Amino acid sequence: MFQKLMLVMFLLATAACQPKFTPQSTQVPEYRRPQRVLPTIRILDAGLTPRAPLRYRVPPGASETVYLELVRAQALRVGNEGGQSGMPPIQLQVQMGPSEPTPEGFIRHPLKITQLRIANEAQKMSPAQREQMEKTLAPLLHVEGWSEMDIQGRVRRSEFRGLEDVPPDLIAMLGNIRTALLTVPFPDEPLGVRSRWEVERKIQLSGFWADQVATYHIVKMDRNQIELQIAARQSATPQSLANGRLEAYQVSVIGSAVVRLDSLSAFSEAEATSQMRIQQRTGSGSQLLQVDSRTMVRLYPADAGKPLAEEAPEQDAVDQEDANVITDPGKQKLKWR
Repeated sequence: MFQKLMLVMFLLATAACQPKFTPQSTQVPEYRRPQRVLPTIRILDAGLTPRAPLRYRVPPGASETVYLELVRAQALRVGNEGGQSGMPPIQLQVQMGPSEPTPEGFIRHPLKITQLRIANEAQKMSPAQREQMEKTLAPLLHVEGWSEMDIQGRVRRSEFRGLEDVPPDLIAMLGNIRTALLTVPFPDEPLGVRSRWEVERKIQLSGFWADQVATYHIVKMDRNQIELQIAARQSATPQSLANGRLEAYQVSVIGSAVVRLDSLSAFSEAEATSQMRIQQRTGSGSQLLQVDSRTMVRLYPADAGKPLAEEAPEQDAVDQEDANVITDPGKQKLKWR
């Protein structure tokens, strides 16, 4: 026994005296954009039985063309002066996919705005208003990127290019649509019909941070398709901005969606109202900017309905040359129909 103990002590001492070498080569992991902070999901009601865990099952190589239709009215007031403005119905054609799995088990897909159409209402605008609208919307045709979500519908990573010239309010609007309407985050627990859950996250909008809480309510569910009602709200506490101070901000959203678990997009529509108050700094002092808006959103796959430009039968046929004017981001002149 004593000899064995001495042998063990000798081996330990020998190992401690051996020189330690730094490896000459190391494996550096591939650079990846850091994952997002996951939203907080709280179940309010698990719903009726039977219940099942809801997960996306998008097959590799899936591609979709999606139409996003927007219309907005705004009331602005700066100091003692006010006015109204609006954006006529526009339609963005968005190409999603092809999808591919990632080593972490996420679903990754590219995304690109490929076409822009304007409704006939734009003909009522003055030449100056139309020119300003063209300058505002044309940069959208430069937007493209990619997104990764897990099988529960939570966005893990994303990166988009071409946003430099897009107005901040449009960026915020598209971000809200992507986080609340395009995909629905599901909780870990199984759910049934009449289940309700909340998804809470912090989002950055036009230079300030806001809290967003979206509530989802299942009204019907099949194996690959879920019908939901959606209510969301956003709010922000007073905070400093680059050119002033945000005094108040709140948004309310009411909508519905049909989520297809084997697809990248959903059928959804929503109405949002927002109020924002900003104390702006100017060369002569400060002034209060008030913006109240109402926005209607409709999102659907291309095979679910006709494009906006084809809905009005009185419109002339669109030839290929006109279509090229719309889709060519190098031409600032958009085709107004």
